[in-house]
Amino acid sequence: MDEHREGRAAPIAARVHLAHAVVQKLADDRDIDLLHLKGPAVLPGLRAEGRQSSDVDVLVRPSHLSRLVDALESVGFEQRTDFSTGSVFAHAANWWHDDWGWVDVHTSWPGVTIDAEAAYGVLARSLVHREIAHRACPVPDHTSQRLILVLHAARSGGRTDVDHAWVGATPEEQDAVRRLAAELGAEVALAAGIGELELHRRDPSYLLWRYFSEGGTRLDEWRARLAAAPTVRAKAALVSAATRVNRDHLRMELGRTPTRDEVRERQRLRVRKAFAEVSGRATASAMKRWRRP
Repeated sequence: MDEHREGRAAPIAARVHLAHAVVQKLADDRDIDLLHLKGPAVLPGLRAEGRQSSDVDVLVRPSHLSRLVDALESVGFEQRTDFSTGSVFAHAANWWHDDWGWVDVHTSWPGVTIDAEAAYGVLARSLVHREIAHRACPVPDHTSQRLILVLHAARSGGRTDVDHAWVGATPEEQDAVRRLAAELGAEVALAAGIGELELHRRDPSYLLWRYFSEGGTRLDEWRARLAAAPTVRAKAALVSAATRVNRDHLRMELGRTPTRDEVRERQRLRVRKAFAEVSGRATASAMKRWRRP
């Protein structure tokens, strides 16, 4: 099957709505705790009118993850990326269904630094229900959604979401978001989203959020990730990962499982690019020193 198809027949918006309902039916049947995020789950007034999602995002209680995976795969969803390869934060994995499309399963949200199980409890304690495709789906409340949207914008550059979820909020609503961010250990990520990152220059994750906010090279990204890694073991794992091709991403790019030759060729390309970037940095630094009076 071609995993790049946007469903067999239904328009994208209709398919996404129906897929939310499908996931919630599976959760209801198996007593799985999850929250629907973004797209049709966003409460009124928090996002620009007319925006649509191309996939389903859910945050599952981490201790219920295995149940959700079994449920998804029991109806034909196939895993396409692993948590370890899905993103810098290892927070989500992707499942594909030929009829329902993509479902992104999150066990945590980038920027939140407390224990994932505890964080889920904080976000779920004041959940509300939003009807999606005629099914009641649990979603975070207004304060939690404001924070989630700003944290997502800090990582992906969605300025429109910040304008609606933060700039358009009252001072009292903004204070509530700040309190929630403090409870979740998400103050630095929130600051990155609302233009206050420079207040956190001493934080280990400062360089990483600056990279997301301002961009940079792959070398900048890996330096930032190393600085943010909390332990020696985590730093060593990053160094190892930096030299390997992300097979999940390569598979998604090609639309099929890559061959060994394709993986080797991409590996060589990765090494050449890294060497060229490091060499370029070294040359630029040397020229800068030489020009000094």
